[in-house]
Amino acid sequence: MDNTNNNKIELFDELGESRGFYDKRNKINDFTGKEWIFSTKSVIPKSYPPSFQLQKLRNQHGGQKPPELCAQLISTFTKEGQLVLDPLAGVGGTLIGCTLIKRRGIGIEINPKWVNIYKKVCKLENIKEEEIIVGDSQIYLKTYTNEVDFILTDVPYWLMDKVEKSKGTYKKFGEKAKGIYSEKSKLKSFNENAPKTKDEWRKLLHNVFIECYRVLKPKKYCAVFIGNMYYKKKYHLLTSDLTQILENIGFVLKGEIIWYDVAKKLHLYGINYSWIPSIVHQFILIFRKPKAENAKK
Repeated sequence: MDNTNNNKIELFDELGESRGFYDKRNKINDFTGKEWIFSTKSVIPKSYPPSFQLQKLRNQHGGQKPPELCAQLISTFTKEGQLVLDPLAGVGGTLIGCTLIKRRGIGIEINPKWVNIYKKVCKLENIKEEEIIVGDSQIYLKTYTNEVDFILTDVPYWLMDKVEKSKGTYKKFGEKAKGIYSEKSKLKSFNENAPKTKDEWRKLLHNVFIECYRVLKPKKYCAVFIGNMYYKKKYHLLTSDLTQILENIGFVLKGEIIWYDVAKKLHLYGINYSWIPSIVHQFILIFRKPKAENAKK
């Protein structure tokens, strides 16, 4: 049912409830006005319950992301049927998110273990398997000729799974120590061949995203999960490093979203001798490819 403005049409959900009015001039997504407002919030204070074989399979990967969160981001920057690329696909959170909201997905993942887990999850959950390539995106994307409508990925965390937690004991006054703070001294693994130095990490990101820039359509968006980290007595602002790399390539930073997982457990570092942050949030940096602008070498 059209309203007085011929550019707007009222949309309804599966139960017949009004979603609000959609503007036909909307070139970014399929949102109505009120859905658009919600999508621009800069903080997502939400935890996602286990789903899609999270505990049995996908949780083997230390950096897996909730498909429902990926679907929320994908729906913000694409229309139904458009193509989404994840050049560092892991266990396929982005790809499952594509399936959930009827987008096409293509993922590239260098570790066949994670690809096999993604395929097994699709089979067990009886969901469509999006295209996924076992290979190095630095190499594969050089020969990729299709254009994509959106990029959503989670970059390697540079030694994040190698950093040890505090191993101190805890006790109440006047009582004996009751043991260590955590049974696990390290986070779960990401990839064994992850960059060992920050320079290697920067080089990897540059090589991947310069090809991502090439295949992304002009005026389209790229969203990247990344977390800052504390390592060797120093806080590393990895968000700044990533932004510099992508801006040098030609991307324009449009904003940031903070995902605060309210159910995430605190890790104990430096207790009793130094203040070290227990990081319980991640950033989702939003970039855009300008119109008719070439990538920098």
